[in-house]
Amino acid sequence: MLTIYGIHPVLEALKRRPRAVKSIHLARQGSDKSLTQISELAQKHGIALRSVTQQELMQLTGSSQHQGIAAQAEPFPLSDIDDVISRARRKNERCFFLVLDCVQDPQNTGSLIRSAVCCGAQAVIFPKDRAAGLTPAVAKASAGAIEHISLCRVVNIAQSLDSLRRRDIWVAGTVPEGGESIYSFDFKRDLALVIGGEGPGMRRLVREKCDALLSIPMPGGFESLNASVAGAVVMF
Repeated sequence: MLTIYGIHPVLEALKRRPRAVKSIHLARQGSDKSLTQISELAQKHGIALRSVTQQELMQLTGSSQHQGIAAQAEPFPLSDIDDVISRARRKNERCFFLVLDCVQDPQNTGSLIRSAVCCGAQAVIFPKDRAAGLTPAVAKASAGAIEHISLCRVVNIAQSLDSLRRRDIWVAGTVPEGGESIYSFDFKRDLALVIGGEGPGMRRLVREKCDALLSIPMPGGFESLNASVAGAVVMF
């Protein structure tokens, strides 16, 4: 069982997969519109609402960022990449995937997922190891957006990129400098955009699988952006 915390993550879980939510724990009262929605959805789906103290909620979530609410829910469902591609093509949609290569910070991971949802990506692909994973902190950082996108966990990112290329999906990786400008690159194609981990960026083998390397033009003297900010700039 997974403990989701924060108003938006709990609300979006109730909207998208109410059967997966087993109980909701509240340590706040008020007439907040989102809280009212949460209470109404919980009652509609027969989900238990439990009043707890702030201290109890802190112990349950392990975080001070809980906003007075948490939910016990089943883990986030995982999707198969081929199924996501087939579904998009049946709908005549452009395939657009965000690939996270060893992004290990939960805040960056959640922010990138949120940006991916906002720009219409169908899926986020991430490795089984060397990744933040699908944790409550990632869900909180995504502000609930994690409920609105397919999540594909793979054993080997490089092999997955090969598989995407075989299905005519272009693979573009991001690099701090030396790549093609994002402002001249043609994004209007089936595309998998790779964001490298904090610090080292993409691993060598992953980089070698890319059809193109992209950079954000930066004025001289400025340091490169962090993973979540750079990813958002490239996606939009």
